[in-house]
Amino acid sequence: MVRNPLTLFSLAIIGLLLLCGLAAPQLAPQDPAAQELPSRLLGPGGGHWFGTDELGRDVLSRIIFGARISLQVGISVVVISLLVGSLIGSLAGFYGGWLDRFINVIVINSLLAFPGILLALAFVAFLGPGIWKLVIALSIGGWIGYARLIRGEILKERELDYVQAARALGEPDWRLLIYHIWPNIVSPVIIQAAIGLGGAILAEATLSFLGLGVPPPAPSWGTMLNDGRAHIFDAPHLIVFPALAVMLAILACNFLGDALRDYLDPRLNKEFL
Repeated sequence: MVRNPLTLFSLAIIGLLLLCGLAAPQLAPQDPAAQELPSRLLGPGGGHWFGTDELGRDVLSRIIFGARISLQVGISVVVISLLVGSLIGSLAGFYGGWLDRFINVIVINSLLAFPGILLALAFVAFLGPGIWKLVIALSIGGWIGYARLIRGEILKERELDYVQAARALGEPDWRLLIYHIWPNIVSPVIIQAAIGLGGAILAEATLSFLGLGVPPPAPSWGTMLNDGRAHIFDAPHLIVFPALAVMLAILACNFLGDALRDYLDPRLNKEFL
């Protein structure tokens, strides 16, 4: 049984986000794109729990549908980055030598010379707006962290006695990686993926806020924040509720990463039982 309240909080928020992403049409009280100009800039109330925006669209419905976009982008970026980073990091860490020097010194260090968000901005500006173009742009720099983590873990594991014994018994390289090394390094990778999901959601909101993410009228949280800037004083709910959605999503991912770290560490998981 989970006892940590932060873990329960993170699981509840992530479960709510998943529910919104999977059942947004059923949960949203109204069409997120339906405009009612006579009802523009209404405050939170019975008819519109989170109020309406400058076009009379229901803010709650747009936040629910925005969760679907954030999760779609976040999960896609994490999966693609994890697959690419796992392959590159495994090859660099296991074989070492010139391959490791080329990947770690030339490729990874060259990409790390640019801030990740600026790299994504450049590729989004080049590729143009669109949800899958945004995923590609964020994945271009997202795999680096996974590759460095996996490379470091494999460099440590490949010198241990159990790997050397399996190698002496004639195990091929792919079996050494998949059946011997990877099961012992998967814990930090899972933790990194959980925290990386929050980073991907934040990056999507940032690019959408700058007008380089999901194009309107798609109800992205970042786009909602950008649209609400002009009404920050007369209709602050346009800023408050999307900002809370982004904040809670990122906090939940970070708390989940911490909880997974404690649970997967045999010295700390007694708190969860």
